[in-house]
Amino acid sequence: MKKTLIFIVLAFVAFTLKAQETKTLTWGGQERQYVQYVPETASAESPILFMLHGLGDEALSFFLSTGIQSVADQKGWIVVAPQALDFNVEIPMVGSQDFGNAWNAGVTIHFSVTIYGMPFNYDIIVSDGIDDAGFILATLDAVNEEHTICADSVFFAGFSLGGFMCHRMAIEHGDRINSIAAVSGLVGNDMETLTPVSNVNILQFFGTNDENISYDGAIASYMNYGSYRIGLPVEQTVDYWRNFNQCDEAILEEYPDTQNDGLTFEMYSYLNGDNASRVSFIKVNNGLHRWYTGGSYDIDYNEEIIRFFTGTLDVTDINEQPSTEWTIHPNPASNYISVDAKGEVSIYDLCGKLVLQTNDASCMNVSSLPNGMYFVKVNDTCKKLVINR
Repeated sequence: MKKTLIFIVLAFVAFTLKAQETKTLTWGGQERQYVQYVPETASAESPILFMLHGLGDEALSFFLSTGIQSVADQKGWIVVAPQALDFNVEIPMVGSQDFGNAWNAGVTIHFSVTIYGMPFNYDIIVSDGIDDAGFILATLDAVNEEHTICADSVFFAGFSLGGFMCHRMAIEHGDRINSIAAVSGLVGNDMETLTPVSNVNILQFFGTNDENISYDGAIASYMNYGSYRIGLPVEQTVDYWRNFNQCDEAILEEYPDTQNDGLTFEMYSYLNGDNASRVSFIKVNNGLHRWYTGGSYDIDYNEEIIRFFTGTLDVTDINEQPSTEWTIHPNPASNYISVDAKGEVSIYDLCGKLVLQTNDASCMNVSSLPNGMYFVKVNDTCKKLVINR
């Protein structure tokens, strides 16, 4: 029995190490690293999700702390967490300052210090000269060569400075990106005058009591060197994308306040943009500089991000809380399924593409669908469907 248990543990560790790897590539004359996670459920042309860590963090710790691994296992998505480089700058009359690992996300710090009664003004471009965007795209190409990802399903999610980097990637390289989700990160102050290269779906999270970046002014501070604006304020960031995508006016919905978390969540949805683009803003009343996940909050960021990426974070009156008491028979299925639910039934593939839709799913023909995993959506709930012949 003891030997069997040891074997099981070793087998689990071996699988985990195989699924999660730290890889290296050379970019800009430097060795760069990224964490790559390929779940057992991944298939040909799986979607890929980039996870960009915040200032001073590391790729592996961010990947683990968000709990995104369980989402990847469930959905069959490949996850890549690139590693930023250390940003150390020499400030005249102040000395060497180490900001930690930082992305060149289009942020310039304009701050001043007073020394012996004399004010000195400085401009510091965060990670100036580091081609992080090129490194991330090179990582995308490397993963694609190894696993053949779904080109229409390249997604980015980032926290804090990683959120700023997501916006930069969308602005400069949106022709290769389907959607981004920025948590506590905004359009950087060096990016705000640029015109995006393509329409991108944007999901923005921000807390009204963010202690690191102010909600109204995008104001941050560094040690005792004063305050400075580092990007477009939250609502201006949302307007930046809504105006470029030419989306409709906002539709406001409130999430049910189900947990005693001291928070309330509102979603502003801007739909029907050019090339079917959309923008959503989840405003976290009393929210801090946090990635809210787990069962202790009214919503789970991971779940909302995936719903947005797959096009199932629709405006369907959240307050009604549609019933989840419906089933799919049989599952796994071969040629026909029966869905015991009223209303429109939609089936999406792993890339988030709508492949079948009907208002009568009592006997739904799925024989045209290749073997694999799909998502069946009724109202605002989704369930997995496996086609296996």
